[in-house]
Amino acid sequence: MKCILLCAGYSMDENLKLKETASSLTLINGKPLINYTIDALEKVEIIDEIFVVTNGFYYSKFVDWFNDNQFGKRVKVINDNTSSPDAKLGAIGDIRYTINCENINDDLLVLAGDIYFDFSLYNFVNYYLDKKMPVVAGLYTDDIDRLKKSGVIKLKDEVIEYMQEKPEEPSGNIISVAAYIYPQNVLRAIDDYLSEGNKTTYPGYFIEYLYKITNVKVCIVSGDFYSVNSSEMVKLICEKVTK
Repeated sequence: MKCILLCAGYSMDENLKLKETASSLTLINGKPLINYTIDALEKVEIIDEIFVVTNGFYYSKFVDWFNDNQFGKRVKVINDNTSSPDAKLGAIGDIRYTINCENINDDLLVLAGDIYFDFSLYNFVNYYLDKKMPVVAGLYTDDIDRLKKSGVIKLKDEVIEYMQEKPEEPSGNIISVAAYIYPQNVLRAIDDYLSEGNKTTYPGYFIEYLYKITNVKVCIVSGDFYSVNSSEMVKLICEKVTK
């Protein structure tokens, strides 16, 4: 199994200017956020390669990060060769770009790079190994604001019956976490999805497409996830890490 960490977003400050540091490299108690994810992935034996896909604006920062660290698995930084928000490929575009660049022909775990996963990625992968079907991590919540900002899922027998990304009127109480596993034979559907001119921004849009053509399982996780999208969230993650 391979893993793609999506780190190609363009991080903006409160003045809507590009930040000098990518969100994935935000320091959490002195350690880059992405390192916590890689630490968790290194406990998952079946994963043998981790691809960190970023953009041209932050690429040198990730090269410096790579050179400053040692890893237990093969880690490679990928430059998607965009240099501005207007040129970005979007998360789904970056997934396809990495698959094509690295000739990935294997089961694939995809994770957002700017999130602290406060649940077991090891258990998530084991769930997939048991089901051998496309899997999305899911979390129950009754927070209406959170539901409106996420992919909302309705389940039937652990399979997605309905999903909508960022709905104005949520019709369920399970949100999609930015953690996905695709079997090798599903990867070609990403090309089909993009060739039809569908949205590229959020990975959840591909799941909206995928569940209509094949069964997609949902692994309800025990824990939570936190995005480094504000100083308050960074503080919260720091507190979580120290517990």
